[in-house]
Amino acid sequence: MRHLGYALLGLLALLVLFSAANGQPVVSRSFGTNQITTDISSSSIISDLAYPLLAERVTANRSNLYVYQGADSGFNHGFPSGWFGNIDKIHLDTACVNDPDDTVDGCSTDQDRLDRERGTVLRISFSPLALGQFAGVNIEEPENWGAQPRGIGYDLSGATHVVFEVRSPGGIKAQFGVGGCITPFFDILPSSSYATISIPIDSLKPPPGLLNPCPPNLADVHLLFTVVTNYIYAPNGGTILLDNIRLEPVPSRQQSDERALSFPLSTQTFGAVALQNPDPGRVPFPPDQVLPNLTTTYESALTLLALLLRGTPEDLGNARLIADTFDYALHHDNSGDLLPVAQDGSIGLHSGYESGDIALLNDQGPGSGQAGHVRLAGFSASTQLCGPSGFCLVLDGATGGNNAFAIVAMVAAYQRFGDQRYLDDARTIGNWIFLNLRDSSNTGFGGYFLGYPDEGKPKELIRGKSIENNADIFAAFTMLAAVERKLGNAVEATKWTMRANIAGDFVMEMFDPVSGCFSAGTVRIGTAPGSGIDPSGPQQGDDAINVFAFLDANTFTTLALAALPRYENDIDWRRPIQCVKNRFAQSITVGEERFDGFNIVEQPTTGPNGAAWEFTAQAIVAMGFADRLYNERQFEQGVDFYLREIRRAQTSAPFSDGRGLVASSLQDGDALPPIEQCLSTPFQCIPERVGLAAT
Repeated sequence: MRHLGYALLGLLALLVLFSAANGQPVVSRSFGTNQITTDISSSSIISDLAYPLLAERVTANRSNLYVYQGADSGFNHGFPSGWFGNIDKIHLDTACVNDPDDTVDGCSTDQDRLDRERGTVLRISFSPLALGQFAGVNIEEPENWGAQPRGIGYDLSGATHVVFEVRSPGGIKAQFGVGGCITPFFDILPSSSYATISIPIDSLKPPPGLLNPCPPNLADVHLLFTVVTNYIYAPNGGTILLDNIRLEPVPSRQQSDERALSFPLSTQTFGAVALQNPDPGRVPFPPDQVLPNLTTTYESALTLLALLLRGTPEDLGNARLIADTFDYALHHDNSGDLLPVAQDGSIGLHSGYESGDIALLNDQGPGSGQAGHVRLAGFSASTQLCGPSGFCLVLDGATGGNNAFAIVAMVAAYQRFGDQRYLDDARTIGNWIFLNLRDSSNTGFGGYFLGYPDEGKPKELIRGKSIENNADIFAAFTMLAAVERKLGNAVEATKWTMRANIAGDFVMEMFDPVSGCFSAGTVRIGTAPGSGIDPSGPQQGDDAINVFAFLDANTFTTLALAALPRYENDIDWRRPIQCVKNRFAQSITVGEERFDGFNIVEQPTTGPNGAAWEFTAQAIVAMGFADRLYNERQFEQGVDFYLREIRRAQTSAPFSDGRGLVASSLQDGDALPPIEQCLSTPFQCIPERVGLAAT
């Protein structure tokens, strides 16, 4: 039983392997130069192109301060809630998909349209205005600040200009502003293309009849951006389309404030027409609608580890930024959606957060997140679906596997930087996993339960168990044991080893000696069969083994356990890797080009077949590792072949950018409508978009 939601799961696997001698990460086991002939050049090319993407995603929030970048972007600041004047004349769409051919409001309603250049834009339309009327919109912080002044504003000190891109389908005259100060009227001529406007903040003046101090005090700005027009200049109304509203240069606060710490965005998204309610087809919402602000704990941990692995000065600075964000997130949970705290006070991490500023600047109201609490990811849809906020949460739950990856990353950061906070956080998360997720019944197969559900649901323990999660936990606790041993803390080392073995022993219980494959984990007896769940395996206590076949049930387990003395001779570890080769390899064609890779399952749950490139990479690492483990070349040709396929996917798969890897490629996937551009698997739909996990 795996994680629920749109998470991208997988492994930068060799970074969680540890030698039995000293517990240090083994970074050469999988790719010995005597074992593999072409992987060094291929993987070096792939990595050289990918690292700039990692750096760009990690530093994105420090490099810009956007007021609006796109619909539900985690980098947006403020809310377009400050409507004033004749508000019945205002019509606003924060998720417009730009249509240059639409001369009415400039937005597309075609669900087959995909804007790869602009994503989504902000549309503000004004109905015709009568004599003496005016209307405007403030993007403000906090939400509804104009009607209920409270909280603090943003410190924009250091910025000198507000910059944005604008067009109007039919033309309009309007004023723009910051901090309650405005420009003269701009004549936005009818156009199908965007113009960039850069306004010096010190040129702004008070609105007529008001005594606002201008230029504004940039140390405390509640009104981040203003658009206003009136009867004199726009009697017939009109429409303005705005994109990439930002402050330049980047305000000092954005580069130094603790609340502006951030995780890297997980998945690239484009502009697709948003739905208010689920589509009845195989995909309920377009991935581009669901994922624009999601950053996962798992992928942030992988990115931190990848940066430490190469270790240039820039990499180390970026790795430290992620580690500091983990530290902040762990100690500032959102009171509106708290994870259960362990009996000793230990805490864990959510599976996902919102990209951009990690922290809320202001209180969100009773029962919701408060100033300084973490921001949780989600997407906008109907209030019938999402509740009064109209914002559906995603990955706000927690799993032992995702938290285990955070442990591995934080221990690695501690080993590199010597910052005690990182080790303390890893210990805290480990205690939380042990106390909250361990199956203490002594009647079932043991191990650790999955965790807590997503989508804003009550945080009640999910009592299924994932073999992949338990393999992650084993690796993380083994790493903690090694660190404690090195520090001379023998008792603590023994404790973590015992806790690790609970997970490792569970993993080994899931091996099927007949097929040579590992089962997915367990579900509670009485669980009905379903997508990703086949509870027909042996039963013990409350547990029934879920024999459904997943690729990572075989790769994660091998990579985490096979080299350790406790398990290395228990089975022939080549068998689960052969299982992967036999059961999960896929071939697809896009146009006239064939791609070969692996999927996490043997066939998609519905829709076209595809290759999932993260899981292809897992298979490559696991094959190379098995050869190294047995000093053989059994899987060498597979490693070489699939590395070349990854390189081709990086450069020529649909929706690739030549740097990162798309998470999946589907049969004729470039011809599918945007809502269908993801690979259906039991607990996730893997998008055809560049993602961190695959990269």
